[in-house]
Amino acid sequence: MPIERLAHLAFAVALIAGMLLGGHLVPKALDKAAHFAAFSLLTLFLWKASAMPLFAIGAALLFGGLEEWRQAYVPGRVSDASDFLADLCGVLTAGGLLFMQRKSECAESSPQ
Repeated sequence: MPIERLAHLAFAVALIAGMLLGGHLVPKALDKAAHFAAFSLLTLFLWKASAMPLFAIGAALLFGGLEEWRQAYVPGRVSDASDFLADLCGVLTAGGLLFMQRKSECAESSPQ
């Protein structure tokens, strides 16, 4: 595995660990933006680490769903469908932008 992919995998693991262990460190007013940003980054890191776009999107969505479900059982945390919606929007936005970038790169490299 090239060093760049390994670095992206390490960033993804660190981000997941931070989400699992970090608790609720973001002010309520920025909660949805934080969910969007975190899951956009997670999608980017998984995409770059695996080079499998659908895996990256699916894994990020699965983690988001499982994390919201897990929070229902953690004292002091709340499972919230709107948090998952923010996660979903972040994943789909990042995935869409990465697909567009990939398509653009393929078009530029194809013979004219």
